[in-house]
Amino acid sequence: MAKKSKHVDIDRTEDIKRIKQQLQKRPKRRKADMKRLIIAASIFALQLVFLIWALYRMNAFVLTSYIICQLVGAVAVVGIVLNRKNPSYKIAWIAVILLVPVLGLVFYIMWGRGSYPNKIKKVLPEIAQMTVPLYRHSKETEKQLERLHPNQERIMRYLHNAGFPVYKETAVTYFEMGDTFFPALIEDIKKAKKFIFLEFYILSEGDLWQEIYSVLKQKVAEGVEIRILYDDFGCITCLPKQFDKDLNSIGIKTASFNRIKPVVNNFYMNYRNHQKICVIDGNIGYTGGANIADEYINKVNAFGLWKDTGVRLAGRGVWSLTVNFLQMWKYSSYSKKVETKEEYTRFAPGETFCAKQADARGFVQPFADGPLRTPGDNEAEGLYIQMINSAKKYIYITTPYLVPDNEMLLALRMAAQSGVDVRLITPGIGDKGYVHLVTQSYYGFLMSAGVKIYEYIPGFIHAKSVVSDDEMAVVGTVNMDFRSFYLHFENGVWMCGNKAVHDVKNDFINTLEYCEKIDYNKWCKRPWYKKAAQGFLRLFAPLL
Repeated sequence: MAKKSKHVDIDRTEDIKRIKQQLQKRPKRRKADMKRLIIAASIFALQLVFLIWALYRMNAFVLTSYIICQLVGAVAVVGIVLNRKNPSYKIAWIAVILLVPVLGLVFYIMWGRGSYPNKIKKVLPEIAQMTVPLYRHSKETEKQLERLHPNQERIMRYLHNAGFPVYKETAVTYFEMGDTFFPALIEDIKKAKKFIFLEFYILSEGDLWQEIYSVLKQKVAEGVEIRILYDDFGCITCLPKQFDKDLNSIGIKTASFNRIKPVVNNFYMNYRNHQKICVIDGNIGYTGGANIADEYINKVNAFGLWKDTGVRLAGRGVWSLTVNFLQMWKYSSYSKKVETKEEYTRFAPGETFCAKQADARGFVQPFADGPLRTPGDNEAEGLYIQMINSAKKYIYITTPYLVPDNEMLLALRMAAQSGVDVRLITPGIGDKGYVHLVTQSYYGFLMSAGVKIYEYIPGFIHAKSVVSDDEMAVVGTVNMDFRSFYLHFENGVWMCGNKAVHDVKNDFINTLEYCEKIDYNKWCKRPWYKKAAQGFLRLFAPLL
């Protein structure tokens, strides 16, 4: 049985002061190259101004336009109420339509109906249909997990029915900071013999990228196949214009996900690829919250000490990461060429390598999620809620953003009210001020039910992890917010019975020593203007 964890308060004031002093001596994060973003935003703004002007000109037909807008608005609101989207999302768009007459309706028609870029809507289902059968399910492994961890069978079945296999023969290493995650990744890249797959939301120029790039140049010269996939919006201020051309010229393949088009009805800030996956020779895989940028290794000072986490898989479980990468790669570099099963399975883990991991303790179940699977099948949020509901002793969560929907709030409250030790760590310094305000606005509702909330005083905690009852944990890219659960492509690894589960828990307990526990009474007495700002922002929380 899992023992209930006890946290002993330790005064880390001097340690935190020392950390902040050290960070002050480091250079600030490099200035973003805003040229491409400014150009796109300017074109977008001009179209928006023209749209508003055209609506203003409708004053010549005030009565007619008013009646038409009222009728269309009524139909839109009824449609919002009747659709299958999350209630929080519905309320936000109804508020926009009511608070900004006419223009709010136009905004909803352009961006709120949940329409996806045509390529995503058409191509990704085709790719999934082709590649999902490549996942390798093992009834023997499933039965073994059921026998050893009967309390977690339901969660394993949930992910299994979503299409994701559970694996054994997979060694797991947990990293508490990006400072240790990337050195390990670079060492494995140096040992690559066949191929290297890298997928990140943000890939930024800087010391970390230069170190990785120098190794990649050497490996591609040795004949290793290298593919780099990045999100176009995530990198819009981080990469030079010639990035793809420069890498392609030395033999490194690149692809950008869902390129930004500055067209007013096609400016998709949603539906981004927030996944982070690295695969080396099919045998070793990495995932977690970290992107390739200097702040993730604390080389520069960005929002104080930057804490992120990740895991390294070695063995059979890497195959799911590989398939997931290949799905997103196929979409981003889409062609009409029909690929055979063999073109994918050549990237599978080696049997000899997997045999060496045979005594690796526990199970892993990598998963992925995306907006095309919602609203009924958003596995990431479903997994989190399943873990919260099944917790018997404790559940500890770290997240940089806390913008949950009603279902998640109720699950957390019910767990705490049932005697489960529920704790959350959020940043002490937010990277986005408005989102940090919204995050803090949810504290009272949770704390009034017994949920304990802590803020990470040294800086920004970007880690996304959940650990429960000394038996299971999740590490990945999923924030506890609407955007991660419903609007972006995400991934992670559910672990059961691994040593890494205890490592995640110990890291959480150690991190508490650098946190301030939020006092409910003090939170209630925050300034009126802060309450007002939070109340206003909460209306639009699912849209932030």
